[in-house]
Order: sequence, then structure tokens, then C-alpha cells
Amino acid sequence: MNKRIAILDLGTNTFNLLIAELLGGENYKILVNQKLPVKLGEKRINSGKIISVAFNRGIEAIKSHFTTIKKYQVQDIKAYGTSALRTAKNGEKFLAEIRIITGITVEIISGDLEAELIYFGVRQTLNLKNEKFVILDIGGGSNEFILANIRE
Repeated sequence: MNKRIAILDLGTNTFNLLIAELLGGENYKILVNQKLPVKLGEKRINSGKIISVAFNRGIEAIKSHFTTIKKYQVQDIKAYGTSALRTAKNGEKFLAEIRIITGITVEIISGDLEAELIYFGVRQTLNLKNEKFVILDIGGGSNEFILANIRE
């Protein structure tokens, strides 16, 4: 069996799971592309808190994704948190709960890195011409406005 990797994207509204099998070189096969609604930002995120019902939804989503990860016998897991987990006062408590349940350490990424990753994702999926373009990612807790071209 080839190496399998999982990527968890823990956004303000949705927790995404991507599992891919590496086939050699730059080749891979996507095995799972799953999205679960969590709405971490429900009601109080502007005051910097994940409310208990949203906190519990997020933990249940992580448990569900982790079950899928185990089912696919993934060897490497990368997990990234974005806006809600960057700003919530109880974000560290949420991340600690994930570590206890799954052993996964979530890396909180900056807004700039989030925008850069969005750019690379768009660049891979669209046939962009050698012209300037704008990417607007409207998220649950932040918006990324990216001016770019095919090279940068």
C-alpha cells in the first residue's frame, strides 16, 4: 500500500477532511473529500468565544473525521486551524480536547498563510491565464482578498 495522508482544515464554519494516497512522484489519488458543518462562530465569536454548543459540534466533527482517518489507515495527519481558532479565548481548550481525543496537534495558521494556501489551491484547480486576477475567499471568521497572477 502507498502512503496515505490526511489534511484537516478546521475553519470557522466547516471542518474539511481530505485523504489522499501518494502514488509516487507528484501523483496522488484522492480517497476522501468530506466536509462537516460546525459553525464555531455561532453567536459569540465576535466577542472571542466558542459557545458550548458550537464547541461540542466541533468535537463531534473531529471524532467523525478521525474515525474516517482510522478506517483509511492514514500514516500522516496534518491539521490546520483558521480564524475562529486564532481568535477565540477558549481556542486553546478546544485544541487541547482534540489532542486528548485523537493525538492530533492542530497548527493555527496566520491570515497571510491562509490567503497564500487559498491562492495555491485556486491556481491548481483553475486554468488561469497570464493576467492579473482577484480571489476573494469569504469565510466564517475572516475574508481573504488576494491580488495575483499565475506566477505570484
